[in-house]
Amino acid sequence: MIRRGQALLIAAALMALLSKHATASGILSGDSSPLCPVPVKNGEPTKDDFNQSFRMTSKVVVVPGLDRPIIFPWNRHGIWTIDADGAFVLFGGEFPNQYLNEYASDRSTGDVIGVSWELGVFRIRPGSAQFERLYAADGKPFVHPFSAVYVARLGGTVISDNSGLYLFHSSGRAEPLYWDSQVGGKRPGRVFDLPALTLLLVTGNEGRIYSRSDDGTLAPFDTGLGGIEAARVTADGTIFLGRLEEKNYIVPWPPKDKTRPPAQQGVNTSETFDGDMMYADRLVKFHGKEMDVYLPSQVWNPPKEFPGGPMVANANRDGLYTLNEEKKWDLVDQSREVASNLVGLFELPTEQHALLVNGKDRLFLLVRKTDGRAAACLR
Repeated sequence: MIRRGQALLIAAALMALLSKHATASGILSGDSSPLCPVPVKNGEPTKDDFNQSFRMTSKVVVVPGLDRPIIFPWNRHGIWTIDADGAFVLFGGEFPNQYLNEYASDRSTGDVIGVSWELGVFRIRPGSAQFERLYAADGKPFVHPFSAVYVARLGGTVISDNSGLYLFHSSGRAEPLYWDSQVGGKRPGRVFDLPALTLLLVTGNEGRIYSRSDDGTLAPFDTGLGGIEAARVTADGTIFLGRLEEKNYIVPWPPKDKTRPPAQQGVNTSETFDGDMMYADRLVKFHGKEMDVYLPSQVWNPPKEFPGGPMVANANRDGLYTLNEEKKWDLVDQSREVASNLVGLFELPTEQHALLVNGKDRLFLLVRKTDGRAAACLR
C-alpha cells in the first residue's frame, strides 16, 4: 500500500515531469536551423587519440588577428589547427606551443605576439603562415617570459618575465617597465589590462594581486584570492575577475575602504567572464544583455554565438539548437546523429565563419546552409 506521504511525492514528481514537458514543447519550434554540420577533413580520431574523438580537442585557443585556431589535443603529439580548407592539420613551425602559453593581439598592426616560458618571444604577422622567434629565453633580456597583453595607451605589448616587466613595441624593440620589487616582489606574474581604468592587474606569489597605474605606482589589490585567469571592467565601472577554481568575483571601483585591499571588498557572482548567466533551465543573461529564454533539455553551459548569426545551444546527446527571432529553438539537422553524451562546441576565428563541433566519432564544422561548404552537410 502506498502511504499518503509517498503518494504526494509521486504526484509532485509527475507534475514536475509534465511541467517540464509542457515547457519543452513550447520552446522548441519544430523547424530546422539555418546551420548544418560539415565533416572536418582529417577529422577522425586515430590510435594516437585512442580512437576517441573527444581526445582531439583538449583546448581551443582563438586569438584576434590569427585566422586559425590553436588546438591542443589530449594525447596525440603536436599542436593542431583548422586550416582555410577546413582540414585538421598541424599548426606548423616553432611557436609558443605549451598549454599555458599566452598570446596578445597588437591592434595597431594586426600582429600576434606569443610568449613561451622555455622558448622566448614570438610574433606572427597578418598573412604569414608561421610565427617567428624574436627573442630567446636566454636572459637577453628575457629569462622566462610567460604573460603578455597588448596595452594601446602604452603603445605596445606588456610582457611579464622572471626578470621584470617589459614593453614590447611593434618595431620589435623591448624596453623595461618599472616594477616596484619592494611592493610586488622580484617576479611579476600574469598581467591583465583594464583600459577603462588605465590600470594593469599583475598577479604575484601566494595568490597576491597588485594594481599598477601607468606612472608605475604599484599597490596591493588582494592578498590571497587564489589566482585569476581574466579581468575586465563592467559597464558600471566595477572590476570583474574570472577566477581559476571558484566563483567569479566583482570588485567595486574605486574601493570604498582605503584601508583594505580592493578585492576583499568584492562579492561572488554566477556570471561567466563573457557576461553569460543561467538560472536552472533558463538563460537570463547573454554577453551582458539581460534576457529570459528557456533552454532545451540537457543544455548545461551557456550557448555559443555563431559569427554574425544566432546563438547555438549544445544539448549534448539531444543535439544542437539555434535560437530564432521568436525566441524558440530550431534543431540543427543531423546534430543528434553526430552527438554523444558530451559534445564539444568551440568558437573559431571569425574569419572561418563557423563553430567547431567535436561529435561522437569525428570533428565537424557548423556552417550556414547558404555557405558553399554546406554542400558537404550530412543528409
